[in-house]
Amino acid sequence: MKHARASITLVSLAAIAAVFAAQAAPPEGEALSVPLKVEKLSPPAGVAARTFDRIELRRLPDGTYGVALLPEDKSLALPPVDLRLLTPRLPSDARGSKELSTIALIQREFNRNEVHNDVAGNLDFSIANNCLKEGLWEVKIGEKKDGKTIPVFHAWLDFPKAEYARLLDSVSGMPEADAQPLVASYPKLAGLPVPLEKLRRVASESPLPPLDLHLSEPLARLPEQQGKAKLILTPGIATYGDFSSAAHQPVATAKFSEPGFYNPDDPMKFDLSWLAHPAKAVARKATRPSGGEPFTEIELDFENGNRILFADSRIAALAPRSEPPAAENDVLKIVSGIGTPVIHATAAERAKELGEDRPRYLFLLDGKGNLADNHFGGVDGIYLWRDAENLHIWICGYERIAFFAHYSTPWKL
Repeated sequence: MKHARASITLVSLAAIAAVFAAQAAPPEGEALSVPLKVEKLSPPAGVAARTFDRIELRRLPDGTYGVALLPEDKSLALPPVDLRLLTPRLPSDARGSKELSTIALIQREFNRNEVHNDVAGNLDFSIANNCLKEGLWEVKIGEKKDGKTIPVFHAWLDFPKAEYARLLDSVSGMPEADAQPLVASYPKLAGLPVPLEKLRRVASESPLPPLDLHLSEPLARLPEQQGKAKLILTPGIATYGDFSSAAHQPVATAKFSEPGFYNPDDPMKFDLSWLAHPAKAVARKATRPSGGEPFTEIELDFENGNRILFADSRIAALAPRSEPPAAENDVLKIVSGIGTPVIHATAAERAKELGEDRPRYLFLLDGKGNLADNHFGGVDGIYLWRDAENLHIWICGYERIAFFAHYSTPWKL
């Protein structure tokens, strides 16, 4: 969910029902056999690419799916996978509010969700619910070698509609007839109301000292940003000040395009100048409307009226670091939406993350307090870390290609 798509159209529920009735989900134990669109890979010497043209998914009694890639490779023993972990569901914080439910379900469907599994032979096997459109999924195999995972197989599949409807109905927390139109195509997010009073109750609020903007600082990169540095198309970007400099607007990056590749010939463009002009920052202690343990919410207000509002129950417990983060797990990640899962996780990690259902959200808001479409505003996520004196906030931009801004503020909460 990182670039323009057609606005959602009004479709009668009867028409939707007819489509899915015509493509009935198979009963438990019967295999779904789906063709694959395979990417041609060229692994380095000593690593062999693998070839498959179909995937079989067989629903098991415990709700997981047996998986087979065909033609069969007897040396490849794939574990059962729980596709419910890849299907969008409403967090408890969004239930009971039509507005919050809409935002939460859309963001969960149109943000990539990939679950990894260790496989014999020093392999990583993953299935992903792609962020580009409903039903576009991916399957990958990587060989672990010298501390790196080298792709040896990558393909896309159109997940069968009837089975996806059944999964959505079973886990979304919303009737399928209401949920399916929300995820059928990427709707217009800008202007949607965000009733914060239904999400949290503010217990106390205090202003934060002026933010250090780190404008002359070289860009920090975790492994993902290091690998995607070539996707920044605007020349001369070396510091955070370069991202917000008037001379570089709009900043261009390659666009993530169907079925799942970065296209420099059809770039995304962002005006990021506003990120250099925060007006104020506020920290709050909040609780869920029903009560419970307090959590930290932070709001960054900007001169152009934009507001970045985020919260996580883990912020207050962040441990100080003696040096900047170097690995993905060195930061606390908050993805746009309400409880939206982080992009990559093992099956156990994803199940734990979804099971926690902790207070966690991120919104880019406009001057009226309504939702702004973060994917066109350049705010895909917030990465947080602490040193001995300060809280550091990295604004993770489109497709996690780069950190578009780095703020820090003295932190004593």
